[in-house]
Amino acid sequence: MEELLCDAAMRGDLEPLHEIIAKDNYILDKVLVGSFKGKNPLHVATSTGRAEFVLKLLEIKPKLAKVLDTELGAALHIASANGDIKIVEALVELSPEMCMARNQDGNNPLHIAAMEGKVHVLKKLVETFPLAAQLECLRLLLEIIRDPEFVQSKDANGNSMLHVAVFSKRFEVCPYSNYFIIVEHVLNSTRIDMDAPNGAGWTAMDIYFFVRNRSYRHEVDVRIEKFLRTAGARRRREMLVFTSQSQEKLMQTVMVVSSLFATMAFHVGVNPPGGVWQDNFKGHIAGKAMLAYEYPNSYACFMFFNTVGFLLSLFLILSILATAVPVTRNPRGLLLPVISWLTIMTTAFTYTYSIVVVSPKHMMAVTNTILVSVIVWAFVMILLAVEVVAAFSLSR
Repeated sequence: MEELLCDAAMRGDLEPLHEIIAKDNYILDKVLVGSFKGKNPLHVATSTGRAEFVLKLLEIKPKLAKVLDTELGAALHIASANGDIKIVEALVELSPEMCMARNQDGNNPLHIAAMEGKVHVLKKLVETFPLAAQLECLRLLLEIIRDPEFVQSKDANGNSMLHVAVFSKRFEVCPYSNYFIIVEHVLNSTRIDMDAPNGAGWTAMDIYFFVRNRSYRHEVDVRIEKFLRTAGARRRREMLVFTSQSQEKLMQTVMVVSSLFATMAFHVGVNPPGGVWQDNFKGHIAGKAMLAYEYPNSYACFMFFNTVGFLLSLFLILSILATAVPVTRNPRGLLLPVISWLTIMTTAFTYTYSIVVVSPKHMMAVTNTILVSVIVWAFVMILLAVEVVAAFSLSR
């Protein structure tokens, strides 16, 4: 029966076609599922230019236009090569997305029509499915312009070509199959930053979920999501989750900055602006801060804020050390936190003593305030040290 159908397709004889279908209503369904023994009758009729036979087959079973042969070629590939405009028009009317179908050589119907010089066919394909030509232009641009900055370029809304490709489904600019092809090509052929946000702060994955949630979920959507995930694309909220490595880098950065602030605050505290008196005369004493005599209120504010910054910097340093150093069953595991705590405590007391030394007697209120602040801070540090020791005791 299959051979008779192929013979009828080669001759373009419609009468045997009706007889065969009358005897076997599912014979064309076998072509769709791949159980047909012999060549695809649509491909046979297309290759021999039997337009009426092709139209009849498509009328009975329109899905035949999407069936590929062993070389991944569709009937549209054959018609484009032959320049048969009538068959081309019928095929693209039913399945315009087949303009993007590539055979095993990587050529789509546009390529074949161009290579064979079939200008009228090429014009019809571009008119019917202009996106196919646009994608070929995109491929050509990416091959010619191998500039990373070009790939990352954005429009007025901050959208890269990947953002636009993913968002294109929202307005049904292209059928689902080509929607996938564009996204796939952009990810495979470029080094585009998949996590780059657009002007609204959305990544390509954010846009994908926005589009998907507002339309029927096609099977290609699953492929798109899988492809984006495989390529490493993430949503914005996923990028906000700290990994252990990013936390470690953050702690290192905070440690460096805190150490810098503590060093600066200590230096400025023991060497206040304006310096100290170098001699003893009436009205001032050697070694006392000049600023305290000339601008006592400014000196008080300066020492207060400087001390707060110094103590907070020390607190950050000690907190990071206490959490970064693991407390183990080994007693030596407690050694580093204890030494760090003692070092920072003695540094704080040294700072306090230096402030008392450089401050004159009439600034006693300032020195008392700083002394109380340091005592409160030391109490908090003791509580932190107790917590570390308790953790050590529980681990033993």
